[in-house]
Amino acid sequence: MAAVGEEVLIEASLAEVWDTYFEPRRWRSWVDGFDSVTSSDGYPEEGGTLRWRSNPDGRGAVSERVLEHEPRRRHRVAWTDASSEGELLTTFTMEGQAVRVRQELSYRLREAKPLHAITDRFFVRPQMRRSVARSLARLAAEAAS
Repeated sequence: MAAVGEEVLIEASLAEVWDTYFEPRRWRSWVDGFDSVTSSDGYPEEGGTLRWRSNPDGRGAVSERVLEHEPRRRHRVAWTDASSEGELLTTFTMEGQAVRVRQELSYRLREAKPLHAITDRFFVRPQMRRSVARSLARLAAEAAS
């Protein structure tokens, strides 16, 4: 599996950041490519599931299953979409009056193709990293507002 990681320091309380992260009505404002929830069962608790759809330029249908949920500390999901699958770990750490949010995304493409390693390194991985960075930057703006 390939992996990318990004983090952001958010000038807001842990409660504000946590609540913003898990409020479905706010996801469109910060989750990269998010359009709408199609189903949710027990989310965000461990074992819960979430299915959502991206905007037309995004990933299509995405399914998530919660692997870990430690309130105000960490949240880990396994996810699948049409072309890839993996895990996303999000951690929340207090730093003074701010919160450091880190996302570590591990993924694999579902269909191996010729030149897969080169395609992943120069095209897919940078795209995944930019997507995580966009989401975190938008989360910071949304939580601080």
